Amino acid sequence: SKLAPIMLLCLRQLAIFLYLPPRIIDMKRRQPTTKHIISLFLVIVLILSIFLMLQRSLTTIRLHDDQIELQKFANAMAAFIIENGLNYKVELVEATIKEARSLLLRGDIDITLELWRENNLLWHTEGIKASLLTDLGEIYSGGKQYWIIPKWYAEDHKIKSVFDMQDHWQDFLDPDDPSKGLFFNCIVGWTCQDINRVKLQAYGLDKFFNTVSPLSPKSLQSIYANAQSRKIPVFGYYWEPNSIMTNHDWYILEEPQYSDSIWQQVVEAAANPGANRLEKACSFNDSGAHKVANSKLASKAPEVFQMVKKMKLDIELVNQILFSNDKMEENKLSPEDLAKQFLLDHPDQWSSWVTEDVR
Repeated sequence: SKLAPIMLLCLRQLAIFLYLPPRIIDMKRRQPTTKHIISLFLVIVLILSIFLMLQRSLTTIRLHDDQIELQKFANAMAAFIIENGLNYKVELVEATIKEARSLLLRGDIDITLELWRENNLLWHTEGIKASLLTDLGEIYSGGKQYWIIPKWYAEDHKIKSVFDMQDHWQDFLDPDDPSKGLFFNCIVGWTCQDINRVKLQAYGLDKFFNTVSPLSPKSLQSIYANAQSRKIPVFGYYWEPNSIMTNHDWYILEEPQYSDSIWQQVVEAAANPGANRLEKACSFNDSGAHKVANSKLASKAPEVFQMVKKMKLDIELVNQILFSNDKMEENKLSPEDLAKQFLLDHPDQWSSWVTEDVR
């Protein structure tokens, strides 16, 4: 339907070309006039334009969907621009990051808009070196990962660091094993699940805490929200930006300072379940989440490649938007409606990502 006006114009010009009245042709030389040449040129240009638009409309851009709150919002925004501004189809491919990594390398996923590079350091480095992946930079600056407990509990018990937790495991009892406390780990299938396992061992906390990994980000979000509303002690991993960290008061536990060499050991041990127990670990680096694309995207859809490369969100604004939307409860906007509202309300944030005609 979008191509119908162009096709009608092309047919009109073609008709003019095929049925030119004798008066516009030089009868002496039997040569086409300027109007004749212009008509033919327009027909060629319009036909080429149709082929280009048809090619784009038949090309599908596959975005990774890990069901993360911010990623769903970013995906909806990118999909709206790609479909309505760049005329490509968009397909969301739901997968955990471990599943998505192989799909990205094969090109079955074109882009992931939120990949924590430090958590996938070995895979990321190898993919870049093999020219299978292209890192398009941060999706937002200032993203963080950490271990948390409720702020009220930290204040009541004067807890500062992760090492203090070994003296308070009884307040976080595992209902299936009362001899230990419970640590809420990363989502099943996320690389941070293995990283947290290694860190717990290095800090000596695996002697005091069992771990459980929820099946989805929404499950973990519900666990933390319910614990805060009922004032129940809870201990585990989380990240930002997201609405949970904005809606409730949390205490981020102190850890040994980040070190490149120590982190390299952590990710190597996390990738190898049979690795020896580490004696040291460190905090996450707060390097933020990155946009990573299959390298063939640059030729498959160069406009999309350039748009995603420029795409970057203000973390403070995003936190505010997610916080406000979460407060709406039953009137909460879907990621798609939230993205459209963002595009309408904040053109200064995204107008530089695209050309003027796409805007």
